[in-house]
Amino acid sequence: MSEVLIYNLDSRKDAKLKMLCRKMNLSARTVEKAEYGCTLSYLLGLSQDPSVKDGEDFDDEMLYISGISSGMLNLFLDQLRRNKLIIPLKAIETETNIGFTSYELYRELSAEREAIMKGTQYHQPDQEQ
Repeated sequence: MSEVLIYNLDSRKDAKLKMLCRKMNLSARTVEKAEYGCTLSYLLGLSQDPSVKDGEDFDDEMLYISGISSGMLNLFLDQLRRNKLIIPLKAIETETNIGFTSYELYRELSAEREAIMKGTQYHQPDQEQ
C-alpha cells in the first residue's frame, strides 16, 4: 500500500493534501510530534518495534512517501505543483531511510537542501546511499 506521512502542515494545507491523496488512492496520515522518535518503518506498520529515540523537534513541512511506483510518484509530484501544495522537504522510501526516525530524516533532508543551496555535494560520490 502506498502511503504518505505528513509533517507540520497547517490544517488547510493538510486537508487539501489528504484530499489529493484520496483521489490518487494513496493513504495519508499526519505524524504527531510525539511520534517523531519512532522509526519510519514503525509509523508505516512495517515494524513492530515501538522504541523511541530522542531528537530535536522541527516545524518545517515535510513529506515521506512510501510504496509508490516511479510513474505514480511523478504524477503525485505533478499534482502537488498543480494544486500549489509547496512542501520543500520530501523523501521517498529507500532501504536506508526506512530505518530512520522522523528526526533523522529531517536532519538528512535539511542538510541536503542546504548543500544544494550552497551548490555543494552533500554525499561523497563514493559514499553508499
